[in-house]
Amino acid sequence: MRAKEFTTKALIPLRFTKDNFSVKLCVSLCSLCLCFSPASAQQQDWDFYFTNIDDKPASVGVNLALSDTAPLPDKAYCFWIILPLQQSDSLGFPLEKENETLNILEDELEVFLQTKSQTIYAGRTTGKGERYFYFYSKGIDSVDIFIEDFFKNYSQYKYKLGQRYDENWTLYFEFLYPSPLDLQLIYNHRIVEALAKNGDNRELSHHIDHWLNFEKKKDFADFIKALEGGNFTVEKYETDKAHKTHPYILQVSEENKTDLETIDNSVLQLFELAKKHNGIYGGWETFVVTE
Repeated sequence: MRAKEFTTKALIPLRFTKDNFSVKLCVSLCSLCLCFSPASAQQQDWDFYFTNIDDKPASVGVNLALSDTAPLPDKAYCFWIILPLQQSDSLGFPLEKENETLNILEDELEVFLQTKSQTIYAGRTTGKGERYFYFYSKGIDSVDIFIEDFFKNYSQYKYKLGQRYDENWTLYFEFLYPSPLDLQLIYNHRIVEALAKNGDNRELSHHIDHWLNFEKKKDFADFIKALEGGNFTVEKYETDKAHKTHPYILQVSEENKTDLETIDNSVLQLFELAKKHNGIYGGWETFVVTE
């Protein structure tokens, strides 16, 4: 999924949910604003990240848009389709030719099951020579019949089925959905790509601001002390009682390039340091620099 044309300014503000926190990308140009959020009518906001599943490398594709509406009471059953890959590399990922076939199969399968049984496609995993497709449905009584009918057109695949009652969408939130760090890295990529589309020269120095939130004043102070002598400058700090769990807000800045590797390294450094001091990394902001 690609960012649309928009921006001279990219910001990821922190927002809190009932049980934890999540990050929502907002980008603006004067009065224009584009949000990668679950509010779209299509409920589609797909992205991908790499992780380990059972200590083996795997890729995960997930519809991030579902996080604001799930769990859905009328979609309390999760089922998954397992496809053993026919042509995989040494890491268990499909070779290019088969991957093209699987992508076509995936699109057709999503439409087919949505039409037949009003399922919601939540995500997929690939690794260890297998691809899993995860769906949520009102019930699973007839799903196996629909799936059997679908795979008549893909008879080369000997699929398997799994299922469970999952009213809280545990598989989605605790397995498919990215960790806070993985989610931040996803949005780093989106912002860097968006900047480039608007003429940004990533090799030039940019003023980049970062935001962090802390639970306690001591953690906040210890974090600032840990930054001393590094590449980051403390810009300002304040207390916002609206954030009941992490009311201490810190803004730091750096002068750096905006290529993805540089951005990821800065974010990882701040993210891990904030975690060490019971804080939360909240996002970054910069402007397009062309010359």
